[in-house]
Amino acid sequence: MKILYVLPHFYPYVGGGETMFFDVARGMAAKGHEVRVVARNVGDEYLGHKKVEGLDIWYCPWKSAFGHPIPLFKDIEEHIRWCDVVHTSIFTTSPVVSFLAKKHKKPSILTVYEVRGNKWFWSDVVYRAVIYWMVEQFCCRMPFDAYHAISDATKRDYLKFIGRRDVRRVYLANDLGKAAEKSSFSLKEYFNTGRSRVFLYYGRPGRTKGVFVLEEAIKRLKDSGRLPKDVKFCFLLGKEPEEPRKELLTKMRRDGLKGLVRVRPSIAREDLQECIKQADWVVVPSLTEGFGFSALESCQCGRPLIYSDGGSLPEVAFGHCRAFKNRDAKDLADKLLAAAKGLPDAFEDVAEKRFTKETMVGGLEEIYREISGC
Repeated sequence: MKILYVLPHFYPYVGGGETMFFDVARGMAAKGHEVRVVARNVGDEYLGHKKVEGLDIWYCPWKSAFGHPIPLFKDIEEHIRWCDVVHTSIFTTSPVVSFLAKKHKKPSILTVYEVRGNKWFWSDVVYRAVIYWMVEQFCCRMPFDAYHAISDATKRDYLKFIGRRDVRRVYLANDLGKAAEKSSFSLKEYFNTGRSRVFLYYGRPGRTKGVFVLEEAIKRLKDSGRLPKDVKFCFLLGKEPEEPRKELLTKMRRDGLKGLVRVRPSIAREDLQECIKQADWVVVPSLTEGFGFSALESCQCGRPLIYSDGGSLPEVAFGHCRAFKNRDAKDLADKLLAAAKGLPDAFEDVAEKRFTKETMVGGLEEIYREISGC
């Protein structure tokens, strides 16, 4: 089977969706399928036709608008003619691929990471939320032969906010940092926490990631005076999006959290697993989450997890964990305090859940065969 992936970004661009498609493309090639990828270039090094781990990749110099690449028909059409099935993802590649797939009578599939619907209004000013809602509605309603949701939560939200379609759920997969065995990373040294016990948050400072809910919960604990004095909150915080990151750091200073909070830049992937393992607890406070890699990674590392009950997080969480009510800083503060004090009901034990690359690749291959007849 000739499989084409047309994507906004691809390897070496770092992100959950990009990691998924890199794993899927390599998995399909390993099964004997012919695979091509068309995506936006990543700097000058990844521009034009490249071979990466046996994959044929065309990196195109697409311009961006509002942080999203604008694909050109001329860069994609010849590859559409070549393929037996084409797979893309939201947002900006969706309309182009849908149009060209129909034009050349090629079966197509759209991966939907997340559908927010009215949840856009939870974290953005009204005018931006309206724009994002309209873009989501437009891209997700493009005609495809199948729609791939990465969790049951995403599938439910698609059917609720977009409408009835042939939506298939195939979970993503994760095998965090095998190279971490060679890591010499020290959480206590990196954050200068001494002998303190640590709650760890890691990821982007985006509003939907719940960082402002976590900050409010920490402030509540500080103001209450009930938090044990040997506890610190460590943030591995990405540089983008820049605006909410600055706002978060400003709010932390104004709320007098300097003694409780440590904020440092993100670290290399090979050190991340070691960092997670050295934390006493991990917090994933996301307002919305299409899959929840951070929660899954923490559970795979065996760390006690406190997570929002929003989106797909309850689907992936297992082990020693406890959910708090989504967007409820008071409930989160209560859960954090119970963990810090070692209360017997601070956590519950949930049976292990497995998300393998074999299942992910096999599930998508089954859809490809069904819609293409190959």
